Amino acid sequence: MQEITIHTVSEYIERLSDINRGRRAVYRGQRRDRSLLPKIARLTTYLPILQAEREMLEVFKLRSLPLLEQQPDNDWDWLTIMQHHGLATRLLDWSLNPLAALWFCVCKPPAENESGVVWLFYPDADDYAVPSKQADPTRISRVYLLRAKLVASRIQAQFGWFTVHYFNLEHEKFVALENDSSYVSRLVKIIIPSNAFANIRFQLDRLEVNSATLFPDLDGLCAQIEWAFSSLADEELQDIPKKSFPTPKN
Repeated sequence: MQEITIHTVSEYIERLSDINRGRRAVYRGQRRDRSLLPKIARLTTYLPILQAEREMLEVFKLRSLPLLEQQPDNDWDWLTIMQHHGLATRLLDWSLNPLAALWFCVCKPPAENESGVVWLFYPDADDYAVPSKQADPTRISRVYLLRAKLVASRIQAQFGWFTVHYFNLEHEKFVALENDSSYVSRLVKIIIPSNAFANIRFQLDRLEVNSATLFPDLDGLCAQIEWAFSSLADEELQDIPKKSFPTPKN
């Protein structure tokens, strides 16, 4: 697996141009260098994990119906909605937009001065999920790539996709993507040192990659305004130009 270190947005784009060579990738930004595992793989459940997964899905189906504008067509769509609203699923978020992934890596100060990472995954033609042919996403035996159902404007803004992870029955666990021999050769890890977060965050904002554009709702707008008129902890330590936010003139 190839590893690359970058310190600026321009260096990031240049290196992507070198390594992609026309190939389509999906990208995932992480503030910490953690394994590529879905949230459900990190839960401690009092039921066996697959039973807990199934029961959470069924409870969500029953309890969420009054809150949904449209009923999902299949379990793949149900998982997408659950993932979007923060419930643990076997889905892991990715994006077609490399700048969006980089923003998710650096949008907050580094955790305990740890480096962040952006993962690249190059899918093959048979990696794509076909929900019409694969009725039950909880019974898959390999990782699939799923195009996110547009259940919210932020998914479209973030060019969201998912990897859908399988449960290894022999080892009784979900296997991290980077530890699976079937996929490791198609992964690239880009490392972002902790001291580069603040400057990259500023550079991305000047490219209109920020909370307001990636979360096109009032929450995203408020987060962007607050950031523009304040300083995060790592920004106070570096000589970064003052942020600007266009305001109407009287």
